[in-house]
Amino acid sequence: MESTAVPILRFKLPGFVQSRVDQHYLDLSLSRLLPLASLIIFGIMVGLVFNTGVGHPYDKIIHVGFYALLTLSIHTLFCCRLRISAVVAFAMGLVGEAVQAFVPHHQASLSDAVANGIGVAMVVAAIALIRSEEKQAIRSQPVELDLEGMGLEPFQSDSSSGRSSEK
Repeated sequence: MESTAVPILRFKLPGFVQSRVDQHYLDLSLSRLLPLASLIIFGIMVGLVFNTGVGHPYDKIIHVGFYALLTLSIHTLFCCRLRISAVVAFAMGLVGEAVQAFVPHHQASLSDAVANGIGVAMVVAAIALIRSEEKQAIRSQPVELDLEGMGLEPFQSDSSSGRSSEK
């Protein structure tokens, strides 16, 4: 089975930084940084194209996309459980909406908070679906080893006496 995974690119970090990275399971491979890079690019592009904080037709779609990418970024970069990354991303959305109530030219909106939650839920559902499909595929196909093809002979044991015998 051929894998089309993203190549792993590791960076050499100073010792004191690497010890903190290893302690907190932070993985700086390219496959883990791509969602974060996508989030940053998405945020910059939205900030350049749209006047943030003002209602427009694509506001809810932007919220859904941003919080979906945020959830994916948290989950992949920090290698944490899916529910932890979902709770953190959703909490960031709620705090962001609460802060907007006190910022001039911004308004807190329950519909924005719901859109944030939809973005988080979409990523959680997609990852859960992918994981369940992988588990189902592993369970449904028994692995048959071709020992003779690998140059090996089967090993039989006599389980009742505790002794093993070779053919």
